[in-house]
Amino acid sequence: MNKNPTQSKQDQLRRIWSDAEVIPDCAKWSLLTGGRTNLIWRVDIPGAPTLVCKLFRPNTDTPLFANDGTREALALRALAGSSIAPELVAFQDSTLGETIVYRHIDGQPWSGDVAAVARVMARLHARDLPKGLPELTVTPTSLIADGHGLSPLNLTPPPMRPKNLPDARRVFLHGDIVPGNMLDTSDGLRLIDWQCPVTGDASADIAIFLSPAMQVLYGHRALSSGEIDHFLSAYLKESGDDQTIARYHALAPLYHWRMAAYCRWKSARGDQDYARAASLELDRLEQT
Repeated sequence: MNKNPTQSKQDQLRRIWSDAEVIPDCAKWSLLTGGRTNLIWRVDIPGAPTLVCKLFRPNTDTPLFANDGTREALALRALAGSSIAPELVAFQDSTLGETIVYRHIDGQPWSGDVAAVARVMARLHARDLPKGLPELTVTPTSLIADGHGLSPLNLTPPPMRPKNLPDARRVFLHGDIVPGNMLDTSDGLRLIDWQCPVTGDASADIAIFLSPAMQVLYGHRALSSGEIDHFLSAYLKESGDDQTIARYHALAPLYHWRMAAYCRWKSARGDQDYARAASLELDRLEQT
């Protein structure tokens, strides 16, 4: 009987990481579910720490979210010992594709504590900028251009451009801080799935986390206005960066408008969960 494609990939990864002397043949591999893009396994090794192995699916970048194993490895190396991200074990651009191994984190899905997210995000944004990550530029012009490029037809006109926009603070960005990419642990919140890190405007990470579409698509609910205020207050307390908070408030309508365009782009390509998500963003846009 022919093996299914996922089992075949698992067998190939076993050989790849065994030959590299990273994962022994005696390890037990268990496919994890819940990821939207890549294949991920839990790897249990007798008498050794549990690992995670991720195989990146090629050509799965979207206009807003990259899927780059090289960048994930770079980010994890830069965050070693930070208690922000998993600890990298090894990375290969193998014959099967980009694949990464890191230490498994014991934890539970994010509980909904927005202040905890604010604190870990502020800690990340205070880190030194790693070399080699692409630069993200966020301006009213770029947000409007992104939206029109994603959904040129039947999209509500963009909000007015803000005046007297505070300058951007250039920081280390995760790029995809959504409920599915956070784990509550006994030692605080951890961020996982680092396939689209960049350097750039600190407000960009805030916008992704506060996006109602991203909250709902990753198993939570849209945050209330009280939760949003609590998050922003906690971020300000941890970072002391009132300029980024002011910049986020100024750009929030354009961030919501662009995310609505992105959700329509995804919906047009067959992902129907995104159709309702676009409406959530437009509703929030009206509120702002």
